[in-house]
Amino acid sequence: MIQYLPVILICSMLSPDAECKEHGKDVTIIVGEVQNTPMSCFQEGYQRLARSALAPRSEDKYYVKLKCVPKNHG
Repeated sequence: MIQYLPVILICSMLSPDAECKEHGKDVTIIVGEVQNTPMSCFQEGYQRLARSALAPRSEDKYYVKLKCVPKNHG
């Protein structure tokens, strides 16, 4: 069964989108709980971000990138 892991990247506005990745510089990473569907993965990711103190505000110099990474737990 494939499950999905929400990965939230909070990146500096100075970093191009292509450089905003798990091993990039100026990136804060939040990992949510494993989910069974892509939809629940994105919901978990956005809920996790909303509960965190790291959620960027409009005046911040950061942007958010949410990914759902497939995990195969055969």
